[in-house]
Formats: sequence, structure tokens, C-alpha cells
Amino acid sequence: MGREIEATRKEIERWRHRERRLLDALRDVDEERSRLDDELVKVEQQLAYYDSLARDMKRVLGRPGLSSLLSSLRRP
Repeated sequence: MGREIEATRKEIERWRHRERRLLDALRDVDEERSRLDDELVKVEQQLAYYDSLARDMKRVLGRPGLSSLLSSLRRP
């Protein structure tokens, strides 16, 4: 019976070790998810900024029509 108890203890220790590894892996995944969420927020902010900048530039500069493009090519 001593061998059986020892085998059971070893099996329990293996499962505990595996549980610790899984919990560590889950913590790492949560940390990575948090990091990626933070990065996504930054990318969305940059996208909104550049989208706004492009709209502002189009409003200020306007879209050149074909006639203004042709006349700009004729200028010396």
C-alpha cells in the first residue's frame, strides 16, 4: 500500500505542477491581451487623427479639378 500512496502523491504533484503551468500560461495570455488592447487603442487614435487630418486637408486644399490640373501643367 505504501507504493500506491507514493504513486498517488507523485500523480497529485504532477497535476499540481501542470495546474501551475496552465495558470502561468493563462496569466501570460491575459497580459498579452491587455497589451494588445492598449496597442489597438493607440492605433485607433492614430487612425482617427490621420482620417481627420486627411479631411481637413481636403477641405482646405480642395480637390483639384481636371481644368486646374491642366492649367497647372501649362504654367512655366
